[in-house]
Amino acid sequence: MQAKGTGISDKAFGKEAAGLVTVSYKSHQDALHFLEAALSTNKGLGLLQGPEGSGKTTIARRLKGTLPGDCAVAFIDGTRIKAKNMMTEMLLQFGYDTDLATDHELERMVKMFATQQTVSNQPPILVVDNIDRMYPSALRMLNTFAEIQMQDRYAMRMILTGRDSLKKLIASEGMPAIKKREAGRFPIRPLTIKEAMVYLQARLKAFGVNEAETIFPVDVSDRIYQQSGGWPGLINQAAVGAIKKNAASSPPKVPDTIAQEKVVAEIESDLPVLGPIEATGPLPPSLIVSKDGKVVSDYTFKENKVLIGRSDFADVVIHDLFASKIHALLLLFSDALVLLDLNSSNGTTVNSVVVRNTILKSDDIISLGDHRLKVRNAPAISDEMARLRESPDTIKMKNLIDMRRQRKQRLALVTAKGQQHG
Repeated sequence: MQAKGTGISDKAFGKEAAGLVTVSYKSHQDALHFLEAALSTNKGLGLLQGPEGSGKTTIARRLKGTLPGDCAVAFIDGTRIKAKNMMTEMLLQFGYDTDLATDHELERMVKMFATQQTVSNQPPILVVDNIDRMYPSALRMLNTFAEIQMQDRYAMRMILTGRDSLKKLIASEGMPAIKKREAGRFPIRPLTIKEAMVYLQARLKAFGVNEAETIFPVDVSDRIYQQSGGWPGLINQAAVGAIKKNAASSPPKVPDTIAQEKVVAEIESDLPVLGPIEATGPLPPSLIVSKDGKVVSDYTFKENKVLIGRSDFADVVIHDLFASKIHALLLLFSDALVLLDLNSSNGTTVNSVVVRNTILKSDDIISLGDHRLKVRNAPAISDEMARLRESPDTIKMKNLIDMRRQRKQRLALVTAKGQQHG
């Protein structure tokens, strides 16, 4: 995995990733079904239990997203929350302005809203995540709301999540209403070893890495599973560590066609690549990226391979719907800068001409959708290379390879003769 992979690791497995992509697995699906069933019972209260990193928050948020749009729902993170803050958050999500309200007024507003909704046969739903981390005042208020009834019906349906201490908390003296109403408790189970591999690869694919199995093959997935015990949060942490650890040693596979891979391999084997660019030497090639005439970014070559595309895994990221996730590849050699279109959906244009592969020179304009990439400081090309540049795409790369081989053979012949004369 190359260093660029560190960015995608944070996006796919970092702290904010869970809200961006959800990968469902059996225990996750079973938990959702259980919670939906709990809400539909007369008691209308379900508990979701699991250790840190088990995916409780993801499941609870997923449940909220599956509820009907006309249903009044409040999602509260119970971590270190007090009663007033909890009620304020609830009412805001129910659509009430709570400025300058006292605790008593807030409680009265919540009760009034819940009873009115219940009379209309639409009791509100309260989802509280991490109730085992709430302040005692909030827990007492939560129990108070669990007691509210209207026309022999509970006026607020509830889903509550917590760690393994949840069972003991609900059984305590301060939570009698919640204990009485509990329709059941679902203990989340970890992923299986197979589910873990699917989970890892699916999260990468969600962020544009089409060949995720090359980053998390079976042996790596198994190792991550052993480290995490199959819990999603710990899998995420292990995945970030694995990608960053191997960032410099295992570059990701470019999703080319078989024919394109063969061309790249042939070019790389026959053309001498540049070594490290000396600080005192000529300026390295670079690209100026613009849209609608305004410069968006610029990129200076640091390596001899440069990936261009919509995916964050690319070296030059183009945020354009008409650009493919991995759109094109630039190969930098001592006397040529070669562009290869990687079977993109909408093609690549250079100087208003659609190309599959070509040799670039300074001031050439590469077009991808609404974006333009201007080439600067490309290696100077010979007359022979210039003529080759004008060849049809179907033979251009083959001719380039043949020309390089001929030069290599002539050089080897001259060297051999010199050694004989010596």
